[in-house]
Parts: sequence; structure tokens; C-alpha cells
Amino acid sequence: MVLRIPLPLSNQPTILAVDLLTDMVPAISLAYEKAELDIMQRPPRTTSDRLVNHRLIFLAYGIVGITQAMAGLFVYAVIMASYGW
Repeated sequence: MVLRIPLPLSNQPTILAVDLLTDMVPAISLAYEKAELDIMQRPPRTTSDRLVNHRLIFLAYGIVGITQAMAGLFVYAVIMASYGW
């Protein structure tokens, strides 16, 4: 709105597309995952064993997130320019 760039879709189709594209693939992959039979016999993780560490945060947000954001903005600009923006 600040830069006067036209929106590709209205709010409702955008929300629907994001929900379907980001939720359906992980849900389907979880449905076909093999069950772990000994999951309840395993000891719990130690408190020093972190699920998310600084390296994972840097890779996820710093490298992959910025790369995907730039690629998405580039594709958006190319498509909008090809249709007369």
C-alpha cells in the first residue's frame, strides 16, 4: 500500500492459498510416516539437548528465509511487469 504496488489477489484467496499450500503437504507426509514402535521405551532428551539452536535459526531465517523472500518478490515483479504493471 505504501509503494502503490497492486495486489495479486484479494485477502481471502491469498489466505486460502497459503493455508492449503503450507498445511496440506506436511499433513499428507505425516499420514504416510511409519510408526515408531519403541517410542515410549526411549528415555527423554536431556535438558542440554536443544531442539532449536542458533545455527538452525540462522539458517532458517537468515539464509533460507531471505532467499525465499527475494525469490518470491522477484517472481512477483516479473509476472506483474509482464501483465502491464
